[in-house]
Amino acid sequence: MAYKRFFNRNGKRIGPYYYESYRDKTGKVKKRYVGTVDPDEIIKNKGECNEIDDNLVKKSPKKVTPTKSNILILVVMILILILTDILFLFYLFGH
Repeated sequence: MAYKRFFNRNGKRIGPYYYESYRDKTGKVKKRYVGTVDPDEIIKNKGECNEIDDNLVKKSPKKVTPTKSNILILVVMILILILTDILFLFYLFGH
């Protein structure tokens, strides 16, 4: 069975965060973070397709794809580095 905890940050109440209590090998009572979805609701609604099940699906991380503006900025930066290198060589050898 899980219990809810709420926290106050910057005057806002955030939560609920669900925790469960258990005993370790030595008999001490400890608590374990379960998540932001009530596990009792998941068990009760098992088999039904609802928003709780959608929250449990692990989503793959988003792939970062470069945009045209990012590629343009990268090309301009490379050209600036090449030009400064060429100018530095001309300055050193005086051609």
